[in-house]
Amino acid sequence: MPRPNTKKIAEQRIETLYSKAKEVYSTDPGLSRRYTQLLRRIAQRTRTKLPTYIRRGMCRGCGTVLIQGHNSHTRLRQRREPHVATTCHLCGHIHRIPVRDSP
Repeated sequence: MPRPNTKKIAEQRIETLYSKAKEVYSTDPGLSRRYTQLLRRIAQRTRTKLPTYIRRGMCRGCGTVLIQGHNSHTRLRQRREPHVATTCHLCGHIHRIPVRDSP
């Protein structure tokens, strides 16, 4: 089991890798994809959960950083249950997030 200090370092590295991946995507998509692979691997090795904004900002199918209007689009769907559907333009993977009514 990793020490608490290791988790803090892992979280910092994950956040820096994600920000670098977003910066580099427009010039070098391959390097950006490599950064996302590294941050996932760091999270797995240290058993650290990825923050929500990072999980939803990456494609699970191909590992690219999702940038609205550039390589992905988001729609609000009403079929079955209301949900937000984000589609990756590179691999076609659809990420669905349920929309729940607030009480």
